[in-house]
Amino acid sequence: MVDRTQASGQARERAKVILLTLGRDVSVREGCERLGVSRTRFQDLRTRMLQGAVSALEGAVIGRPRKDRGLDPEVEALRRRVGLLERSLVHERVRVELAEAGLTPVLLRRLARQGGGR
Repeated sequence: MVDRTQASGQARERAKVILLTLGRDVSVREGCERLGVSRTRFQDLRTRMLQGAVSALEGAVIGRPRKDRGLDPEVEALRRRVGLLERSLVHERVRVELAEAGLTPVLLRRLARQGGGR
């Protein structure tokens, strides 16, 4: 069955050897020799192969995706309100930082007129 997959010859050979070791038809040591890899590399290949196989078998959502019917108007209004409040918070933080640095609105306007605000 491995021969019928769409993969390179090297990938198919690796899969065959790994499957043989999992079925205990071939020892891991012999598998390493057949593939010309170290035991560590072999274990890495085996882990990647098994992870890919298991991931491919994860449950998938069946059917068509739901049509987006839009959010509840109340939810949309709340999201807009949160956005406004977040922007307002940023402005207030900047205002506090400027005040703590001694930069009052009057001083900032003077600096802007003198070219220091560019």
